[in-house]
Amino acid sequence: MIKRPKPGEDEDDLLRMQEEFLREKSKNNYQPAAQVTNLRRSEPTKRPNTSDSATRKPSKYAQSKGLKNQEKRMKTEVGSSRRSLVGDIFEKNAQEQTPSQENEDDNVYYPKIIPKLLGDIVEKNVDRFEDLNVTKMPLQGFPVATKRDLNIAPGKKSIQSQEFEKKHKKPGEMEVDEAGSSNVKISNYKNLPTKSYILSSNEANDIHNENIKLLNTMSENEILEEQQKLLCSLDPKLIEFIKAKRKLSATETKSAPSSGKRLPDTDNFKQYVENKMDISESMDPGQTSTYDNDSLWENDVLSHPLVNKWLHFESLEKDKLEWMKGIEESKKINTEEPYEARFDFKGYLLPYTMEYTENTKTLFHHGEEPHRPGYSLTELFELSRSTITQQRVMALNTLAGVLEYYSAGTYKDVLEIPLSKFFFVIRIAMDENKTIILEPALKAMRNLLYNRIDEACLDALLGFEEGTKQPCLENDKSEIKELESKESELKDFHLAEIDIIAALLRTDILQRLYYILETVQPSFNCVQYALQILTRLARDSVETTMKIVQAENLMQTIIKCFVPITSINFAFNPQIVYNGKPVLAAIKLLRILSLQSQEIGHLLVTKYNILKAISEYVSSGVDGTYGLRIQIEAFCILSNLLNFGVGLENALSLSPIVGTCLHKHVQGTDIFINSSVISATHCAVILQFVNKLLSCDWINLHNYKQVVYPLIKEGTQKWMAQLAQSENYTCAHLRLMCAALDCCKTMLLAEKMQMKFLNDSLKNLVTSRGYKEITKNLTTSSNLLSGIENKDLHLVKNLMSLAGSVIDSAQKVLPLLSVLSPIPFLASLFNLLTLVTDKDIATSFLESISTYLNILMKKSPSICDNWFTRIETDFVFAIVKLSVQNEIPESKKDLFYTVASKLCYILRIDKIYELDYLFNNVVFNKQWFTAERLLNLVSLSDADGFSKALTSIEDIKICYSMVVNLNYKNTGPNVVLRKWQEPILPRDWIYLPILSLYSRSQEVDSTPTVVGDHAKRVAAQNTAEKEFIVTCSLEWILFNELCFPDLLNDIEITDRLCRIMCVFLCDNSLFLDKKIKLLLQKCTQILFKKNNAFNFDKPLVGLNNFQDFYTQFLEQFQSVSYGDYVFAACVLVPLAQRHNIKWRKLLWSEYAGCLRALDCPEAMLCYEINDYFYPEETDESLIRSYSQALSGNLLRPNTISYRIASHHVEAFKKQINKI
Repeated sequence: MIKRPKPGEDEDDLLRMQEEFLREKSKNNYQPAAQVTNLRRSEPTKRPNTSDSATRKPSKYAQSKGLKNQEKRMKTEVGSSRRSLVGDIFEKNAQEQTPSQENEDDNVYYPKIIPKLLGDIVEKNVDRFEDLNVTKMPLQGFPVATKRDLNIAPGKKSIQSQEFEKKHKKPGEMEVDEAGSSNVKISNYKNLPTKSYILSSNEANDIHNENIKLLNTMSENEILEEQQKLLCSLDPKLIEFIKAKRKLSATETKSAPSSGKRLPDTDNFKQYVENKMDISESMDPGQTSTYDNDSLWENDVLSHPLVNKWLHFESLEKDKLEWMKGIEESKKINTEEPYEARFDFKGYLLPYTMEYTENTKTLFHHGEEPHRPGYSLTELFELSRSTITQQRVMALNTLAGVLEYYSAGTYKDVLEIPLSKFFFVIRIAMDENKTIILEPALKAMRNLLYNRIDEACLDALLGFEEGTKQPCLENDKSEIKELESKESELKDFHLAEIDIIAALLRTDILQRLYYILETVQPSFNCVQYALQILTRLARDSVETTMKIVQAENLMQTIIKCFVPITSINFAFNPQIVYNGKPVLAAIKLLRILSLQSQEIGHLLVTKYNILKAISEYVSSGVDGTYGLRIQIEAFCILSNLLNFGVGLENALSLSPIVGTCLHKHVQGTDIFINSSVISATHCAVILQFVNKLLSCDWINLHNYKQVVYPLIKEGTQKWMAQLAQSENYTCAHLRLMCAALDCCKTMLLAEKMQMKFLNDSLKNLVTSRGYKEITKNLTTSSNLLSGIENKDLHLVKNLMSLAGSVIDSAQKVLPLLSVLSPIPFLASLFNLLTLVTDKDIATSFLESISTYLNILMKKSPSICDNWFTRIETDFVFAIVKLSVQNEIPESKKDLFYTVASKLCYILRIDKIYELDYLFNNVVFNKQWFTAERLLNLVSLSDADGFSKALTSIEDIKICYSMVVNLNYKNTGPNVVLRKWQEPILPRDWIYLPILSLYSRSQEVDSTPTVVGDHAKRVAAQNTAEKEFIVTCSLEWILFNELCFPDLLNDIEITDRLCRIMCVFLCDNSLFLDKKIKLLLQKCTQILFKKNNAFNFDKPLVGLNNFQDFYTQFLEQFQSVSYGDYVFAACVLVPLAQRHNIKWRKLLWSEYAGCLRALDCPEAMLCYEINDYFYPEETDESLIRSYSQALSGNLLRPNTISYRIASHHVEAFKKQINKI
């Protein structure tokens, strides 16, 4: 036991202990704590023969190295009797190290024990630089795959080492077999050809071999010198000819099947032949072997015919190598058959197949259809929930691209996108806090909700009068209310199928966006996407907007971070976010919020104090596009607040700054086509702000008017003169002129006096070439004349949009929004002209648009329910109003009356004032009935009682006004959906009073029956009211049928007959009134003249189907007809032989009780009597019904029904007798 030092012992004790240790050590009495075993041996040692089975089985690799029969190494036992000990360790000089002769087997199985020595680290003096220019990395990111030489067999060296030595063989000579008898030694590094590519004679090989021998005796420099001498001495054309021939010969040689094929060496030739024979035997007869061409199998190793002969491919597990399979050839598909849509990484729809290239190879993957490029929606949905972040980001970005193309209408009539599924996938992804996932998720949600084309179209109207109004994009909630009444709880998925915005609000989107903006504080793109999502929510409805405004934390974060009180004289940079700079998207959101209602505007001013920041932006100097755009939004917010009388004091305090800005624009801003559009927009919104302030007549603005009136006058004169002189224009530049004209209109209303400068400018404009250029594009820019239908627009059921894009058109947007559209400008111009008293000016401008009016008179209007068509509707109304105010010649009255009549059903439900004006001044005004039209009434005698139609025109107007209910209250600039999409009158509005009575008669009366004198008076009053409505309606219908038949041509004749038939269903006895009976007869006789157009099998407007309606009509006839001839004539219309047999079966079998009273004179029939006889009936069941009616005394002799039944029964009997 070694003694250890103890406390108190000194140096002498330590020396004594050292001597004892060395003395004991010399006697070998100590065993070291760590024992080293020497595994190396200088001569073979044998393992003790403990058992015969102690030998270790060699591995496949050892067997391939030829070690099967060698003596195996035994384990070295370490014991007390036999062990190797390491003696003293001395420092060894590495330079004197001599490699020990070791057995090759040691390199395979056991590591060498080499001591690692660490000396002093000395900096190396580098006198020369090494060339580190290594081979470039291939484009695909992996080394180019090389093919193994099948002629190399396993031996002492590995296959890889043999391949390496062969490839990197030192420059020397290699024998190459030639076609001739002699072998020529070719130097590898000289790259000499194996045959002649120029000569083609029999002596070509001999000449080539002599040349090779000569070249082999020369060095490389000598060859290059001789080559240069030849190139200098020969004709350049000859050199080009030789090069071309050499290139052509090489191409042909390369394409030849056997050319360049290297034969295996002699040692392996037998194996080569055997392999070839085996493959040939295994192939089907007639199948061509292509195993020599390995390039065919680069992407499909499993189908290579030599796969079983490859190294380590004896036991092939194909299921594990399926992913390595090559891409199958795309199968041909029938173009009529649908197939699953696949998209590239940008969301663009890919064709069924495409070529596999470097650019497209990333789109191919081993999914369900590996031969097709791209990813399906199912695969993208699955990848969006992947645990690998990069896959989620890729999937979400692709989904965002799909939605972007879809919202633009690119996939219209091509692909149906399940938006509700997209919604849930994206909403779940938005709950991630990682910015790398959050950004594509927010982008996808933005693309789903926020239609950028619609928003761009709305922003393009800033500066125009229509830009001060905005649509409400709320979906119809009636279906949701109906489902909620039936179910206890409406599921999220069902709600998303009906209304995505409602489903999004249910997911607490406002709280999530607040957390993202306040806590996560992501990049600029994420912030912009979040604000745009809020903008779309704000457009949904006033209720949704109120939820946003009442989310105090969210609003405070937006105001604090993105609408700070600061100067805006800076250049845009994405780094401005969260750095005390305003974000344009946030200010736009405030603009949308401020236009919703007075209450919301008041909250923005009082609770969130937005006026302080907005005033700072207006007051700040700007020197860039981003600053100008912020100021444009700021002025729009101030104008919106002035609509509700909010922020008036703040607006007045800004008047000096506004006056200065307006003065600068008057002096420096032009409307020429080469001038700045954003400057024109900036000036236009300033003029709009001035106009709104001038409209506030409850305050004293005398001093303010003294400043702005001269500026408006100067600007209007300047810009109108520029417009008159210009040869080209754009709609964007004309907004400046529109804003100036709107200010002039406000000045005319306020001052109630004409302005000479305005009249002079208008006279100069109407005859100018600039104005003629504008009116030239009027027809092509019209929405009403475009012929576009709603089916041509991209509309989605569960997400309301404005359908501003027309993907099939050349300009991809609505005609009214095109670059050269003059309609917004003309709308402002003609609104101003209605206040100008100079009739010559008005007449000149009306003449300039006569072509447009003539086309509108003859053509059915298109897309009347589109939001942007409202501008054109206002323009047409201003035209009609201007024509009313001026003396129009008799020849033009018919044109303007037709346009006014069409305008009645073009106007939307919020245009009550316009409809009332048309009713009072044009439609029911006898002065607009031309003599030519009234001549059609000559066919009616006074005895017919129609002479009162013209005298009682006021009663007719009252009747229609009662039904329309013109009592409407203006709700402000935010127009709700049902008021800008629904028409104020239907297309067949002249039948509206009759349809209203019919609808009331179908309602179940739940009020208790009242008796007495008062009840009698109420009943009499109701009867008189019904009689008044029906009489006035029939008189007006008959008047239009006779005098204005062209206005009714676009209403189907079958629909018109059904509306007349509704009179018989409104009341049980009203049709028996003498006057009403006469009017019914006249109306039906006019319609019967067009009997060839009747079609009772197609759907009818306003009716579920004609079968239910005709069944009800027969029941009414059976109950209360009293044999009325007009009633009977209407019943008989569908019974003609040309119409469907089911109408005849319905009468003659189920409602045979009508037959006894069914009769009328032949003159009152819709068709000739022969049309009821021929072609003769062949249906046996109907013949049986005819026979039963005749034999059952259900028919009166000599009636129409009796004659019809008798004719068909007799004809059937004759047919039977002939057979």
